[in-house]
Amino acid sequence: MQIKYTQLDQDQFTQRTLGPKSGYRIETESILLEPLLLDRDAPKLWELVKDHSKLFEYMPHGPCNNYEDFYAIQKRFCSAPDHFNWAVYLLAGTKKQKVLCGSICLLDISLPFRRFEVGSIWFHPAVHSTFVMLETTYTLLRFSFEQLQAGRVQWKTHHQNIASQKSALKLGFDFDGVHRKHIIHYNGQWRNTYYYSMTDDDWFGNEVTTDGRPGLDVIKPTQEEVWRQESKGRQLRLEQLIQARKHEGKPLPESVQHGVALTALTA
Repeated sequence: MQIKYTQLDQDQFTQRTLGPKSGYRIETESILLEPLLLDRDAPKLWELVKDHSKLFEYMPHGPCNNYEDFYAIQKRFCSAPDHFNWAVYLLAGTKKQKVLCGSICLLDISLPFRRFEVGSIWFHPAVHSTFVMLETTYTLLRFSFEQLQAGRVQWKTHHQNIASQKSALKLGFDFDGVHRKHIIHYNGQWRNTYYYSMTDDDWFGNEVTTDGRPGLDVIKPTQEEVWRQESKGRQLRLEQLIQARKHEGKPLPESVQHGVALTALTA
């Protein structure tokens, strides 16, 4: 799958948390990740999400009741020393018209240890169960492993968020374990956090040794891990999954395929 990286001018994005790799626009045939420029993008994202507060049900901050609350959360994210945010666009139709459809972030950024987390993901309900989530996450994973030279990318989720847990496994993340009573949510309830991860060895299809060093016995894969060797890496497997979803899965709304904004659809 072809991917294009474009370094934007300094005045076109808010955050600098990825060092010289900050401000990269990332583009595939169908998806564009635009680095967030807070005052430009927050109003557009709010219009997209304001009637769909349940999208934030499992996030620590919870649903947003008004634009002021939503903006405050986006501003806090943009001020965090270990976050980087992108607005997600569909590239629709033959003219590749930009249709805003959601948001995705890198969290827990550790440049010295080349460790990142894909998270704070949400999309307009009209694109749920389509290829959009898969290809958006694929795009950010490629950026992480190719441009940031990530050794590890993680995914974590609320213990009750079954859809997110299933997505992690579908994307190729391995389940690492549960951090019990990890976070107190906006509603005062404890959250147990499910952790998943993927390494550069997993992504590129390199052999994994018993303690990570070359020249040792290679771990025999379990039945569930056989697909790694068959597809020669999770990048290729995820590309195959995306193509299958595009051809056989739920289609995008016809109007969106022609470039109509998701905010124009009825809830």
